[in-house]
Amino acid sequence: MTSGRRSGQRFDADNGVVTEALIFLGELDPDEIGEALEDATHYEATPIAQFEALLRAVPANAYQRTFVDVGAGMGRTLLLASLHPFKQIVGVEVSPALCETARDNLVRWRRKHPDSACRDMRISCGDANAFAFPPGPLTVYLYNPFGEASVARLCERLKNQIREDAYLLYHTPVHRAVLDSDGRFERLTDLGFGVVYRVRA
Repeated sequence: MTSGRRSGQRFDADNGVVTEALIFLGELDPDEIGEALEDATHYEATPIAQFEALLRAVPANAYQRTFVDVGAGMGRTLLLASLHPFKQIVGVEVSPALCETARDNLVRWRRKHPDSACRDMRISCGDANAFAFPPGPLTVYLYNPFGEASVARLCERLKNQIREDAYLLYHTPVHRAVLDSDGRFERLTDLGFGVVYRVRA
């Protein structure tokens, strides 16, 4: 068992939540997901230490924003992000079953951590291709949620919707070429397992 999985299991046990799992969406609720399933990857929770390393790599003003996790799964990154002073935290997830677990985790987390730096957390259940980013400054997170075409569409919508520079944290950046070839995505940090970009408005 890897140290990342062990730390994830400790995190779940300590906080009374369920986030450590490996789930293929086609075996979970394919009928509810519909056509989006064709381009969706499996669910696997972000390793805690790596997520924290990505957050440390962003400028301080990245925290005075709305944090959006596209492909939020069971919500682990939302819980971890709430320990920082984000204005709001939003998880976008296509699987209704994962959304249900994530919402339950948010309830349990709030009870366990009543003094979290950010208490405004919510889950948006639906296809990321139809998701409208919240207004205002953004810090966006991706953990390899889907294929190249969907990454390209998401990045195009993000560029079109922002009115000021945004930050994008991309873990397991399989399709980073989409961003690296676009002049509006400025690479700030490359940690190997993940890349941090500034998205220019």
